Amino acid sequence: MNDNEYGDFGARDAIEEQAISWFIRLRRQDDASLKHEFDAWIAASPAHAEAYRRVERNFANAGIVRNSRHMPRWRRAAPNRWALAAAVAAAAAIAGVALRPDLVGIGPPGTKVMAGTPLATRHGEIHTYRLSDGSDVTLDSDSRVEVAMSEVERRVKLRKGNARFAVATDPRPFVVEAGAGAIRANQAVFDVSSSPQRVIQVRLLSGTADIRSNLQPAVFTVTTKPLLTGAPVRYSATDYGPETVSDSSIDRKDWPSGWVEYRSIALRDLVAEANRYAGRPILIDGDDVGDLTVSGRFKLTDTASFVSRIAELFDLKIERRPDGIHLRRK
Repeated sequence: MNDNEYGDFGARDAIEEQAISWFIRLRRQDDASLKHEFDAWIAASPAHAEAYRRVERNFANAGIVRNSRHMPRWRRAAPNRWALAAAVAAAAAIAGVALRPDLVGIGPPGTKVMAGTPLATRHGEIHTYRLSDGSDVTLDSDSRVEVAMSEVERRVKLRKGNARFAVATDPRPFVVEAGAGAIRANQAVFDVSSSPQRVIQVRLLSGTADIRSNLQPAVFTVTTKPLLTGAPVRYSATDYGPETVSDSSIDRKDWPSGWVEYRSIALRDLVAEANRYAGRPILIDGDDVGDLTVSGRFKLTDTASFVSRIAELFDLKIERRPDGIHLRRK
């Protein structure tokens, strides 16, 4: 099962939180009524059982000895309240769930609870974050990721927008979840983007990385696809089926500095890209103006200079009105 089989991330996260809550309760209480209630919750949906199995796997991945009341008694370990809180937080972080304090519990002074860390940018903002392992994550305008670090893995989930990952060398694999796929690397630089149409695109810039499905396989092998520099891969956010993209019309390698180069693009599409950073929307008056073909290198984050250059290229008039910046023929 992949992360998108629940229909949307919000529904999936709600189920994950319920699974984590059950995970904690079953280790604090041991009575028949609770077990009957848990069994009813499991039976209510296949998604519940899968979410609970995922929490158990992530709990194990966090490096903490399992302590399940549904295991044979000889396999149980004595519960440790603070270790359990940290382990469950780590498991939730790997699953990409933002836990409420009442689910995790609050440890004693100095306790480090490994929980998912959200990183986000506002409209028009591009920002680079340095992670604890030395890796850099650069987020484009209106983007969001969630980060989880464990002893065995470095994991990031792209929630929306575009991100560049400069992965630092580390024995632990660096995994980026994006829709139905996951990119895995140890030292690499790559871009991952999620369009409003829920299409994921991955572009390797340097190093080595591969891509695989988030589906839990029925066998022990997982099919991976090596990423090649200069050969972007695209797939649906809800249905993993990667295909190599042959798109030589756009050069996005400098987007973290605001620059993008287009060999051929319709003006309306270029303006749509620029509006991802504009404080006031740029509006095109007239379909014939929007149909104009543009080529060149543009700094999309500098709205004033961008509008001036477009107006100069096509001899257009700029009008600033309450609803935005209009471009029209003179």
